[in-house]
Amino acid sequence: MRAPALLAALVVSTPAAAQLLADQGPPQHRLVHKNTFALRYNPLGLLYSGSFTYRYRLYETPSVALRDNFVGGGLNLIASPAFVRVGPMIEVNPLTVFGLFAAVQFVQYFGTFNLYQGFPSANSNFSDTALKQTAGTTANGWEVTFGANLQLKVGPMVIRSQARLLRPDMGTGDRIYYDQFYDLGVPNRGWFFTNDLDVLWQGLSNKLFAGLRYTASAPFYDPSKHVAPGESVPDNSTHRVGPFLGYTFKSADGAKFNNPTVFLLIQWFLKHPYRTGADVSRALPLLGVGFQFTGDFLPVK
Repeated sequence: MRAPALLAALVVSTPAAAQLLADQGPPQHRLVHKNTFALRYNPLGLLYSGSFTYRYRLYETPSVALRDNFVGGGLNLIASPAFVRVGPMIEVNPLTVFGLFAAVQFVQYFGTFNLYQGFPSANSNFSDTALKQTAGTTANGWEVTFGANLQLKVGPMVIRSQARLLRPDMGTGDRIYYDQFYDLGVPNRGWFFTNDLDVLWQGLSNKLFAGLRYTASAPFYDPSKHVAPGESVPDNSTHRVGPFLGYTFKSADGAKFNNPTVFLLIQWFLKHPYRTGADVSRALPLLGVGFQFTGDFLPVK
């Protein structure tokens, strides 16, 4: 996701979701929705992220680790005051703890909140101070995403990871542009990577989860495309880590409104071109708060 605009990937799945319909297994056909509203600071952003998908169960099994299996597809939407991203997505979960997904999204920047801003080189200054000095412009293009989700639970401990490999193609002549959703100077018509890794303790009847989130992101610049002639390729990767807290109020298998969860994220930057003292103090963390809920449009039979 993250001038107030968008929020980086604060979208989370509650650990309880890994045990969805643990007693009877999911039905053969499902229409599932997932919605997240989040607010972030450093950088400042406001975000809605939603997905609406049909899922077809691949096989029946009594194993909790295998039970939530499916293949499906639907629509993914991410919106903020600065942009909208919308397009189709597909999902394949061969087992509960592991899944793959892919999406193609149309991206439209409105020119608000100093975004969209493109740059002639990966060595250009895209700090918060530099962005405030130039007005944003309208722009549109496409973005392809490939991702993998992994979620393991051993006793009260939960380990989960969401990795994403992305390729934007904005209809401009810019070599790179600042993507506030991922807080990166991303290569236009090039690839970049991001991953959220959580190590959490789950308690209070699986309603409370607390632990750490480590986020790593890296753009893959092509020396022939994303830097000016004669320039070296910079390392604009970012790393941040900090506590993650969440509380799920209720969980009812197959409910249309399910797993309402509030969460808090605080992460300090270990590495960033501008948030470790060059433009923003290293002591200032990323702060994020949000609310998420899921649900099934088809009742459980």
